[in-house]
Amino acid sequence: MYKGRIVVYSIVGCPHCLAAKSRLQNEGLQYVDVSVDRYPPRIREWVKNKTGKSSVPQIFFNSTYVGGNVELVQAFEDEEKKEELLEEIRENEAPEGDDAPLLPHPSDALEQIDDNEEEEFHCEEDEYSILINTMKEEGLLKSHKKGLFSSLNDSFTGKEFVDWVLTKKEITREKAVEMGQEVIGRSFVLNTRQQVFKDDSSLYQLGNSDSGALNAGDPTCVARPAGEMSKDIRNVVLKLFAQFLSSDGKFVDYKGMASSPRWTTFKKMATELQRVNLDDISDDEKLAFFINIYNVLVIHGTVEKGTPTSTYKRYKFFSTVSYILGGQVYSLNDIENGVLRSNRSSMATLYCIPFGKADPRLTISLGQVEPRIHFALNCGAKSCPPIKTFSGDDIQNQLQVATAAFLETDEALLVDVSNKEVKLTQLFEWYSKDFGDDKKEILGWIHERVEEPGKKAALGELLEDSNVKVSYIPYDWGHNSKE
Repeated sequence: MYKGRIVVYSIVGCPHCLAAKSRLQNEGLQYVDVSVDRYPPRIREWVKNKTGKSSVPQIFFNSTYVGGNVELVQAFEDEEKKEELLEEIRENEAPEGDDAPLLPHPSDALEQIDDNEEEEFHCEEDEYSILINTMKEEGLLKSHKKGLFSSLNDSFTGKEFVDWVLTKKEITREKAVEMGQEVIGRSFVLNTRQQVFKDDSSLYQLGNSDSGALNAGDPTCVARPAGEMSKDIRNVVLKLFAQFLSSDGKFVDYKGMASSPRWTTFKKMATELQRVNLDDISDDEKLAFFINIYNVLVIHGTVEKGTPTSTYKRYKFFSTVSYILGGQVYSLNDIENGVLRSNRSSMATLYCIPFGKADPRLTISLGQVEPRIHFALNCGAKSCPPIKTFSGDDIQNQLQVATAAFLETDEALLVDVSNKEVKLTQLFEWYSKDFGDDKKEILGWIHERVEEPGKKAALGELLEDSNVKVSYIPYDWGHNSKE
């Protein structure tokens, strides 16, 4: 019988958090789980101030700070340390006051989420989706030649649309043209959002045809703000991730995920992204939206296409796995390098910029690169930062937290003062120009943002040494898919 209390500060879907909680359960120990992403920022700030760490999990036995999952495992493998921790909660009541771990009241939660509740998808139907369905039923959509060697399936000309509408409604030809403009303005067709609808032989193709996008289908809902849609989708995906993550936090049962009712709901939500309005959102909203959608799309691609297991397959995966967003097709590479990296080339884009001067997606691209995205994007590999979620109203703080937490790990940063050597994740090698023009600038960028006291002090000691060696920690492309 234990008098005291174990507190675990975690986030939803965190593999290391799940592994720590699983270890405690296997030891027959009860704990209080505080999901810091569901409570006001003061909870995470308290954890950071108390532990010096931005990463999770962070674990306390009464007021005794243990550390993260690695430290918990090490403590439990040392019989003497383990007994000390167990004695603390066996003999002492849970502390009160300033020394006690901060426990929020459930009513303080930013979102009341039941992880076990299955979502139902409801929306207000868009009147123009009914029009599109009627066009299909009556054979207006056909295959049209486009050039000598290609054609567009499920397409129609502007004139065909106007003539057809005139047979259905007692309106003028001018009004029918306005209706055509609404069809493309609401992103029911591909690559035309900024164009003017013409009553001639101009071709228009439905967004669910020939694109290869994983969210292809028939959107039916009235378009909603990007932030709202991103929030709903990320909540479902985090629940899926937590539901199908193994008890040790190491593997995801993607096959089980694909067969769950929650996955069906998620795919319906993803289909509606075809018509999301991306033209009028701020840069902060854009950052949060595209980071969330990138992480969702990686999971969607893994479920539908499997895990890429070679360099060639990874290039193909990131260049072909795509969503239709606001009437345009975006691959994973397009999102990362075209939008979030301000249309910069990379190895993944074969050193070509993703968007040409005439590409309408260029208007969505961020004006300047935000280097911290590299610690927010999860590519599905073991060396990738863990999945987190982001919101437009707090994205700057959330990116700093994600960056600091990742830099705390030995997979991201190792500093050896005695040998004058710094080892970095290969993200700093592959995307070096995002962080600085030379070694000194890159290390300065890291020093400014790393918050773990030991690493910050050690790196600061080496900053002015021109002889400091920089090497890169091999990237682990191993996947987390349960075979």
